[in-house]
Amino acid sequence: MRPLATVVVAGLLLLGACGSDGAGATDSPEGAVRELMASLEAGSCPRVQAIVVTPDAIDCEMIGTLRDGYADDGVDLDDADVSAGEVVDGSTTVTVDLGAGEADQTWQVERVGGSWKVLFDSEA
Repeated sequence: MRPLATVVVAGLLLLGACGSDGAGATDSPEGAVRELMASLEAGSCPRVQAIVVTPDAIDCEMIGTLRDGYADDGVDLDDADVSAGEVVDGSTTVTVDLGAGEADQTWQVERVGGSWKVLFDSEA
């Protein structure tokens, strides 16, 4: 998967940061990951910034290059199987089975200010 794999790995390497409130709030870890993936697919930096723990760490130029990345790889995000592990201290891991012969993706998600946000850094 072109640069998307690099961004996903970078997101997984982000271990901690402070949160942001406002738009992009979701009620579940799975919902946060689905929203992030849809935002990446749309190439929408404001949407990505709204759903991540560290919005200031997002490289909007990089996000723009990811537009349609899942579709280009034959992945239909509506068909992706998204499941969260056990929540421990307000944090959990969400696994996404993309199908289409793609490797599963794993995302770290934290509860911040009453909503779920994804640990993601497009610059790392």
